[in-house]
This record gives sequence, structure tokens and C-alpha cells, in this order.
Amino acid sequence: MKLLALAATLATATAFVSPQAGRPASDVAGGKDELVTLAEKLNPSVKFYDPLSLSDQDFWGWGNEATVGFLRQSEIKHGRIAMFAFVGYCVQSNIHFPWPQTLAGAAHPSIDLSPEAQWDAVPLGAKWQIFAVISMLELWDECGGGGEFPHYTKGRQPGKYP
Repeated sequence: MKLLALAATLATATAFVSPQAGRPASDVAGGKDELVTLAEKLNPSVKFYDPLSLSDQDFWGWGNEATVGFLRQSEIKHGRIAMFAFVGYCVQSNIHFPWPQTLAGAAHPSIDLSPEAQWDAVPLGAKWQIFAVISMLELWDECGGGGEFPHYTKGRQPGKYP
């Protein structure tokens, strides 16, 4: 019984350890060639699909590899934001927070309102705070975490936030 408990504990502990070997971390060094290879491995029935030929473009004259890095980072970032927004929409529609929303003691908007009407009921100062935090996070990402990581157009793994 003790051996079984130990085995169960060790098995769950490995879930929090990053893999040391196996598939190498993907970067933008391959440009379009890497996209084609990944597409064939990940979805053999559709393979590579780029109807707008964005992977052949050269945004801002930085080269195709930088353009592919920008597009991959953008796709991952906006996909995450869309998932976060969906969860926020569901929570905002069904849960009313009991604490005050402002220092003046104003309550959060009622869940009887739609999420859009709730957003309209949020004070302007709170909206600016949200915008400021998002702007700081974007700036931190563009600076590579204060220079600790390379920019995502210069080789950082797509989707990796500093």
C-alpha cells in the first residue's frame, strides 16, 4: 500500500517538470519551411494551408523568418486572449463579486445586465487602468522581458512570454 502511494505521488510530481529530451523547442529559424514541416506532422489530412500567402511575405523588410515569427506570436497571443475573453464573459454573466468595485464603495454591475452593459457600467477610470496594465504587459513582451529574451521576430520561441 505504501509503495502504491509513493508511486502515485511520483507520477503526479512529474507533471510539473518540463521535459528535458524529446521534441526540440520550435523557433523561427526555419521560416516557411518549418511551418510546412509542422503542418504535415500536426495535421496530415490538411497539411500546410496558407490561403493569403502570408508566410511568403516580408513585413517591414526584416526577412521572411522575422515575418513568420511575428505571425506565429500574433496567432498564439490572440488565441489566448480569445480564450481568456470567453471565460471572462461566462464569469461576468454569472458571478457577482461581493466586494466594492471602487474606493468610493460602488458595487460591481449587476449580473442582471448583459456583459456588454456591465462593461458600459464600469467607471472610466477603471477602464483606463485595464488599458494601462495591458499596455505595460505588451511593452514588457516587446522588450523581451527587459532584454532577458530575444524578440519573437529574432528567434524567441513563439508564444513564450517573458
